[in-house]
Amino acid sequence: MRARLPAFESVRGGELALLALSQLRRLDETLPHLLQSLQQEGVAAVAVTAPSIEALSQEASTLADQLHLPLILLPPTAQLEEIEREVITFVVSFRGEIERKASEVSRQLMQLSIQGAGIQGVCEQLARTCDALVVVQNNDQQIRLVVSPPGAEPVALPTPLTNETLWQAGMMRIMAPILIRHEIIGYLSLIGRDGDFDYLERIILGQVAPILAIEFARERERSEVEGRYQAEAFMDVVQGNYQQVEEMLARARLLGYDLTAPQVVVMFELSPNEPDYPASSIKAQWNKRLRDELLRVWPICWILSDARRVTALLPVPGGDSGNGGSGEEHERNRDDALFNRVERVYNRLQHNGSNGSIARLPVFSGGIGRIASGLQGIPESYREAQRALEIGRRLFGEEKLHSFARLGIYRLLFHLDGQ
Repeated sequence: MRARLPAFESVRGGELALLALSQLRRLDETLPHLLQSLQQEGVAAVAVTAPSIEALSQEASTLADQLHLPLILLPPTAQLEEIEREVITFVVSFRGEIERKASEVSRQLMQLSIQGAGIQGVCEQLARTCDALVVVQNNDQQIRLVVSPPGAEPVALPTPLTNETLWQAGMMRIMAPILIRHEIIGYLSLIGRDGDFDYLERIILGQVAPILAIEFARERERSEVEGRYQAEAFMDVVQGNYQQVEEMLARARLLGYDLTAPQVVVMFELSPNEPDYPASSIKAQWNKRLRDELLRVWPICWILSDARRVTALLPVPGGDSGNGGSGEEHERNRDDALFNRVERVYNRLQHNGSNGSIARLPVFSGGIGRIASGLQGIPESYREAQRALEIGRRLFGEEKLHSFARLGIYRLLFHLDGQ
């Protein structure tokens, strides 16, 4: 405290205020009034040199209790300048030691990341170091990963995971955003009981978040490369861009697809009247919902999708071979059985989009090619699916499923195109 007004300069909050009771009298200030002013400014504690606790006055002690402001009695012989130096030395050395520990933890986690431990490995070490539950969320705050410290009892996290629901469950968290080029791509949290976390954990969290950002970036880059490779291989299959059949079959097997079984190409496309929806829009998720539904019925199908089109290679198992017969009848039965399966998927999506619980899907139509008995027949099925979609939506309108095998006489248009 200075000997002239203003008594304290540059109060920003969190300070320890040091003053002598004799100084207050010279400034014609009362301790209760000063306590009120300092508490409003965010001062953390007040230490006063005085001959006795009674000298501080009952009013000041009662007010300090009401304000939850620590009021410390110092002996009248205490040297405030010396106390100030000791406090500053303690704070600086304490903070330096904490930051040294946090840097050591960060260095260990960075080394794990360099060694290829991935997000899982980094979070397991973080949970072990901080002895706390580690949660990683995506940018939409959907939980992606939960890691418990070794030997900890399983914890049921509340849903949704918010500060309020955690507080109701007797827990708390500290959180740091995971950023790539100023874009929030996820969140890192430590979850524990009230009082579990202090300055060290907060510093560690802030230093680990950039390490996870590197892992997220690697994952995103790897996913983009794999996606490009998948797309190139898919288009090579459906367009016949390969030299050797065995080489293409082997390439597909590396990606997890067996193309030796009969396959059929199905294609779904947004109506030309539909706008390009923003990525955050629910309607922009139509392709994801369609993809999920196809994978539910054909778990090993091969799908390529973009904002306006979904193309899929569906394997045709023995159960889709129809009810027997021979020649054209057998082929017709297979096509009918397949059409019925795809139609159920299509109708289920349309039904879910109109029951009020899920947003209505945008207008899209589908085309189905004929079943290809082997790899070399897939490009023909692809062209048939394209043409079934084109001819079907022109003749019969949008929001329908069109099969090339069911176009009847209109199939002649396919062969007359361009003549």
